[in-house]
Amino acid sequence: MKKISVLLLILTMSLALFACRGGNTPTPTEEGGKMSLKFWNSLTGADGSVMRQLIAQFNQEHLDEIEVIETFTNEVDYYTNINLLVPMKKGPDVMIMHSYLVQSYANTGLIEPLESYIETSGVDIKSSDYIEDIFNSLYFEDELYGVPLDVHTVGIYYNKDLLEAYDLEVPTNRSEMIAAAKTVQTGEKVTNAQFWGLPLSSAWPSEWVFTASLYQNNGIEIDENGDPAFHSPEGVQALKAVTDLIHVENLSPLNLGVDQDLFMFQTGKALFHIQGSWMLNSMIESGINFGVLPISQMFNLSDTTTKNQIPVRSHTFVVPKPSVEMTDARQEAIMTFVKYLGDHSYVWATAGQIPASNIARATSEYQALPYHAGFGDLNNFRISAQSPYFHQAYSPVYSRVTAAMANKNYNAELLLSAAVEEALLLLQEARS
Repeated sequence: MKKISVLLLILTMSLALFACRGGNTPTPTEEGGKMSLKFWNSLTGADGSVMRQLIAQFNQEHLDEIEVIETFTNEVDYYTNINLLVPMKKGPDVMIMHSYLVQSYANTGLIEPLESYIETSGVDIKSSDYIEDIFNSLYFEDELYGVPLDVHTVGIYYNKDLLEAYDLEVPTNRSEMIAAAKTVQTGEKVTNAQFWGLPLSSAWPSEWVFTASLYQNNGIEIDENGDPAFHSPEGVQALKAVTDLIHVENLSPLNLGVDQDLFMFQTGKALFHIQGSWMLNSMIESGINFGVLPISQMFNLSDTTTKNQIPVRSHTFVVPKPSVEMTDARQEAIMTFVKYLGDHSYVWATAGQIPASNIARATSEYQALPYHAGFGDLNNFRISAQSPYFHQAYSPVYSRVTAAMANKNYNAELLLSAAVEEALLLLQEARS
């Protein structure tokens, strides 16, 4: 009874939240030949403002044809709403989903395969117009379930003024980065004891940092069966490469909370800062004189073949199980919207994201953006391994990375084996 009461409470809160945000707007109609579409996303920050701009632009250009009505909520509530409301046929016509979750939702039947939508609509959406690996990652059991909007990743933000003051070049590999961080840290601590070369939060974006390290040390997140594969010699090396920056190189204080490292960088108390492309506008607004360099070769402890690899994820368009009749006209409107936002994602790029669309990246507007190229060569981008159970198999490692970053005397074998045990329990539950 308690479980039922809790579920009812969650559902009631979700419905109330969506009523406030437009989630309970009247069923979209085709009256007068104009199609109304409901669009859900979890873009609530500065990137959300850019999305609002793009939607307004789309609506203006399709004034007598299509109207997109947007609903946005924070990420935790967002996926709760999808899980609860889509099965009740109270979902949207189209929504944004993180790429690493697409296979999971395809497996549960909550999202639709899209090839028939594309064929029926006649809208020109084809894989050759997108980053190939990103597009291909959205297949499940030979069916396409998503169309990518962007790729996003982490990079290394650096203080240009400090590199110039110490006559240092922008680093291109781990040894150069460590040397530069030590040089500037030593010099700055003479007058500012709170200065650090590379402060690292142990909470976020540590999962991105560890994944970059895992890739660059020849490791993998999951195996071909979808089981955890990070408890390996490569996984131990990956953890060491991250934690050595704190415990051995002494470039960061212990136990920094979320965004403490960001604040230090933005206030001139750090030379380097590892952060997502999505924080680009925040950096600009801070007034710091910065540049961006790719995370390639910053975590490999030997000369591996994967040393340049950069982990990426994607915001992806998916279509949930329909809440209204899915007519040919509605399919065409959905695909028209998806295609438009992809082709015009050079606007979306101003929020810090990198367009997945080759068409958008080829525009003069995108080419003129000053920082995006700093996040790395697209050929080095590596999307998460594909599995319906990726999150269950891999996410338990995150808290163990945090523990290792916070404790100099950590035991890598124990931490990684504990993460695997937790992952196997989650997998068993999910697969059953």
